[in-house]
Amino acid sequence: MSDAARNPWWRLGTSSVVVAAFVGPGTVLTCAAAGVSFGYALGWVLLFSTLSVFVLQSFTANTGILARRGLGEAVRETITAPGPRAVSFTLIVVGLWVGCAAFEMGNLIGAAAGITTLLETSIDDRWIVALIAGLAAIILLLDLRALIRVFAVLVGGMSVLFLGGLVLAPVDWGAALTGLAVPRVPDGSLLTVVALIGTTVVTYNLFLHASVAKAYWADADDAEWAWRREMTGMALFLPIGGLVSFAILATGATLFGTGAELDGVASVARLLEPAAGSAAQLFFGLGLFAAGLTSAMTAPLAAAAGIRELFGWDDDPTGWAFRGVWASVLVTGVAFGMAGWSPLPAIVAAQAANGVLLPLIAAFVLYLSVRQDVVALPGWYRLLGVLITLICAGLGARTLWWVGQQLAG
Repeated sequence: MSDAARNPWWRLGTSSVVVAAFVGPGTVLTCAAAGVSFGYALGWVLLFSTLSVFVLQSFTANTGILARRGLGEAVRETITAPGPRAVSFTLIVVGLWVGCAAFEMGNLIGAAAGITTLLETSIDDRWIVALIAGLAAIILLLDLRALIRVFAVLVGGMSVLFLGGLVLAPVDWGAALTGLAVPRVPDGSLLTVVALIGTTVVTYNLFLHASVAKAYWADADDAEWAWRREMTGMALFLPIGGLVSFAILATGATLFGTGAELDGVASVARLLEPAAGSAAQLFFGLGLFAAGLTSAMTAPLAAAAGIRELFGWDDDPTGWAFRGVWASVLVTGVAFGMAGWSPLPAIVAAQAANGVLLPLIAAFVLYLSVRQDVVALPGWYRLLGVLITLICAGLGARTLWWVGQQLAG
């Protein structure tokens, strides 16, 4: 049976997982805060970030589908000298496991905040965190194809909810379109620009995408056909992720100049209610829950995929090694969330590792795609990948400077 017969037109690959990963509570808070503080001026940053994600993740799909290797496998097979291997393994493990575990706490707390915002309940957030973690664990036990369908549904629902909130808010569309089209960096916004890019172009997504794309298209006889189907799915889902991020920024921008201050993701809905009505609280609460739940599943998956491949463990998503890693990330996030401990030390360590790791992994992905000759990518597209990688390097340097400030302060 041909690939076209076995794989119908609606089989669009795994890019919904990428959107589920980068649109989480951290993205919601970062985009909303950018709108509240700088209005619509930083919309162009999200446009650039979405383009960057598309380019880098297309190279990642190239590696997973055409080379039939996840990034962890590629690193293990390419870097064989003991010294460089020890350094790269350490950076990847810290960047993936510690980073994903620290971010997992934020994902779970964000999803819980969505529930409390929706229900205006006095239930202890710690128990809601535990219930959401249990739901995430149950979904993660599904097979890959079922999991991809769950992500697609959740991403679609989340998009409708946040876009619904945007329709209700009194957006200045002329200013919003200007913010998208005219790049400018208002005074005091540089750190926010870096944060918007960093919350969209996520290192662990590169590992996750290569791994799930490799597994999802393992039955495809024509790797080039499968890669093009994956690209089609990316062209559909990734702009949706960028649109959701912009919807959150534009909704926050309706509060620009009002003196509003955000003290957490749940406060956005409360601040919007006077202008957008009580329905905004419903849309935002449900959207925040969906964003938290999807990211609470992708962070453990990313850590498990990358670390399993890095050490050459059994390539089985139902095996003890794979499930053990993602369960440890999930449990650690729950423990931090229920104990009320500050994740700042772990986040500082993870940001430091990711600040170094992102440009290195981006460059490595680009290198692997150049070696892959099944699909000849145009020269201008590879140059675009080089430019984005250099910007990622600047982002990494800026992140390390922030880490240094945290450690010094």
